[in-house]
Amino acid sequence: MSQASTSSRGFSGATPWSILIVQWATRRRIAISLVGFTSLVLINVFVVRNIPCNPTLVTNPQVALSLAVIAIGLMIRTWSAGTLNKSREVTATGPYAIVRNPLYIGSFLMMVGFCVMCHDWGTLLFAAGPVTWLYWIQIRVEEERLSQLFPSQWPAYMKSVPRFIPRQLTGQAFHGWSLSMWWRNREYRALGASLLSLAAIYGWYWLSQV
Repeated sequence: MSQASTSSRGFSGATPWSILIVQWATRRRIAISLVGFTSLVLINVFVVRNIPCNPTLVTNPQVALSLAVIAIGLMIRTWSAGTLNKSREVTATGPYAIVRNPLYIGSFLMMVGFCVMCHDWGTLLFAAGPVTWLYWIQIRVEEERLSQLFPSQWPAYMKSVPRFIPRQLTGQAFHGWSLSMWWRNREYRALGASLLSLAAIYGWYWLSQV
């Protein structure tokens, strides 16, 4: 998640039908992503008979790369969630001093890491295509809502901090993180989901060897 939730005012001048589609898709983006990824994994298991990497074999370059990308994504999410004060202020410390959407960057890196671990290029294309488009819509909606929630703060923040690609590292990037905020934002769920996913991939690999 980022600094605000979905709003029907996400796109100025949008038609009623497009607003309804945006609302439906963004509110169910996690469910859509899970259904899509699960379907593709099942196709790989039972139709394509794809064999994933063994996630415990860290000497394998592909496994090492996958684990590194997942870990970096998880660290970015942890850093972000421990800083983010949702819908109460424009958070401009921690990673939010560098980019406006660090949580989404972390999530995307994690998705890529798991896709590479699974030898699953179809799912990687799904993550790079429909899922990325869905989250791009969500980002646009959230930014519109933030501009209305914080009309005196958001324009200056948006002008000085890029969406995704950092321009500079400021001292504010090293301030504002707290374990209580990380817990309040329930980021422990991302850590738990990552561990469960690695265990599931190992189970998938083990069954493929039987």
